[in-house]
Amino acid sequence: MITVSTTASLVLSLCISTLLQTTHSFPTINNIIVPTTTKQIPKSSMLKLHPNNNNSNNKDETTKPTTTTSTNTIPQDRTVTILTRGPNHIVALKPPSVVCHHSGWTGSRSKAKRGEEPEIPMLQRVRDAIHDIDSRLDTTTGKKRRRRRKVNLVHRLDRGASGALLLAYADNDTDTETEEEEDVFVDGISTTNNTIPSTPKNGSTASLIEALASSDATKTYLALVRGEGIFRGDDYTQKGWFEISRPIKDESGKGEAKDATTSFYFVAGQAESVDVSTGVERPRMSLVLARPKQGRWHQIRRHLNGISHPILGDTTHGASTVNREWKEKRNLPGERICLHMARMQLPPSTAIPEGLDIACPLLDDMLDMLKVYAPDVLQRSLPVLEREGILVEMLPSSGNNEYEVGAYTIPEKLLDTTVEAAADDSGPVEILEQGDHYVIVSKPPSVVVHHSSWTGKRSDPKRRWKEATPMLQRVRDATGRRVNLVHRLDRGASGCLVFAFAQNTTNDAGETMPCGITKTLIESMQMPEATKTYIALCDGDGTWNGVDYLQKGWFNLGTPVKDEWGKLIDDCSTDIRFIAGKVLPPIDDGEDDKEGRKICIVLTRPSTGRWHQVRQHLSSGTIGHAILGDSSHGRSRTNRIWKKKRHLLKERTCLHLARVQLPPTEYTPNGVDVSCPLPKDMMKMLYDMPDLLEEARPLLLEEGINI
Repeated sequence: MITVSTTASLVLSLCISTLLQTTHSFPTINNIIVPTTTKQIPKSSMLKLHPNNNNSNNKDETTKPTTTTSTNTIPQDRTVTILTRGPNHIVALKPPSVVCHHSGWTGSRSKAKRGEEPEIPMLQRVRDAIHDIDSRLDTTTGKKRRRRRKVNLVHRLDRGASGALLLAYADNDTDTETEEEEDVFVDGISTTNNTIPSTPKNGSTASLIEALASSDATKTYLALVRGEGIFRGDDYTQKGWFEISRPIKDESGKGEAKDATTSFYFVAGQAESVDVSTGVERPRMSLVLARPKQGRWHQIRRHLNGISHPILGDTTHGASTVNREWKEKRNLPGERICLHMARMQLPPSTAIPEGLDIACPLLDDMLDMLKVYAPDVLQRSLPVLEREGILVEMLPSSGNNEYEVGAYTIPEKLLDTTVEAAADDSGPVEILEQGDHYVIVSKPPSVVVHHSSWTGKRSDPKRRWKEATPMLQRVRDATGRRVNLVHRLDRGASGCLVFAFAQNTTNDAGETMPCGITKTLIESMQMPEATKTYIALCDGDGTWNGVDYLQKGWFNLGTPVKDEWGKLIDDCSTDIRFIAGKVLPPIDDGEDDKEGRKICIVLTRPSTGRWHQVRQHLSSGTIGHAILGDSSHGRSRTNRIWKKKRHLLKERTCLHLARVQLPPTEYTPNGVDVSCPLPKDMMKMLYDMPDLLEEARPLLLEEGINI
């Protein structure tokens, strides 16, 4: 919410009430005002669709009762507002910060992996909401419960944008109806009906895509941009509708740029000033309408940026300093792009014989920005917006004419993943051994040992990912003493992690000297007598290129590895022993592919500490046994299969530091020899193969490894 002084708020409220003449109270869903009817926009060739007119273009069907917006029947935090729908189509209100569908960009980086509520795209939300609405209607009328209908996206909106989103019923694209499919999970994301819709050769989806792409279709966007509407002496606010034609390349930046034309209407703008009556700063900004003639990548955003009027919140083509100012001082949501699909007009088609004309009211966040920081712009814009059929605010309620609102669900599997990820941040530290000068703990997977430039600071709201508390802070809090890392483990790995208690000393001159304990323990870990024994679960059965490594015992591999910048490092050495391996039986009947069905238990002892040394050596062409879950050096398809079918955790690399042996020092007079049992997640993977465990157990005990 926008914060201003009490006096300023009263004055501003009176001002806005006068400007907009809003004396009605409106129902809300998720803090979004839900209109009860849309303004009728004359267009002779198109049907005027009301929000409650579910089957307005099929007059033979009985009109269904609409679902009310009562908070007693619908969870307020998981709802979808349906602007209109018919036998073949749905128009839903897309809020900002929600993706239309999962893709390669979002799939492996879902919020579920960061301990947050999983990200559910609009495709799933609309499918579930329609099923929820129809199920409640069926319960009311006593009819048989309907199956969950599939839907396809007809077009897309950027994640940070909002507005009207058109979808088609996918079951109308086939000649026969099919049974409902079960959700299939890949990396924790349900893939059923969640892919970018392929274009059928016939059916509702193809018909609507063709209608939307025709020259008779109109998509009118409303944008809030930086700048008062003047560029190189040209006052755009005096031009009415005008066109900008500039070729645009696709998102890869490769290939030939394609023609792109967008019509713009700079409705009103303002220069930077301060409101004398309220003291509120009024920044440079304009309200702009846009109608793209094509659908190129970020077409509106790029064309506006090309005339130095980037959309507020656009991190790709906008002004970072301006966006930062709006987010820090004016409460612009972090993932919001001030671009709103305000009106959609489609010509008649086989899917909608009478055409479509639907307006989607402006959402509260953008409307509040105008009311507080540009009330004059809003006032001057109202006549133009009304003429263009753009709804600024909702119209008063009239009988039962309310939008349909349905709930969507989050699959239980994703909720379980969220709980598991969140638990990593709150669990107690398991101390394996503690002395006067050191402590050795068990590091769980998916937790960093310390923050770095890659993870950012925990207090930074703009960090790339939300991280669980690093091991450095956890051990400090658990022991009540300052600690220093003696070595590190990869984020996805687990096992023994050695810390030294920080203790600065002073020399004869009174100068503070570095901690001698940390330095001594680091040196001891680099001695030839020191041993770090890792256990890894690898993709393979123990044989590679005709070599049976299960019969070799311990052997050494000294092939070069790359550092994190890609430079080859020659001085590296790892001792390796293959313990047990096998080819697993198929889980599904008829599964012939051996991908993801091989597993091998391997022990490694690196003599040097190069970047990803163990992981690179095991995945090398010499060994050919990449560690399961290794996203950098392993096989992505194999990892997906193990995550989907064989209990491999996300962000898990199946590498575990099982035993650490250090020679005596002045701070560890008896040396160090500590073991860390195999963690539950890796044991869960092995429980399905008891014969492999029994084969490996005596050899592991021989090496001092207790699983």
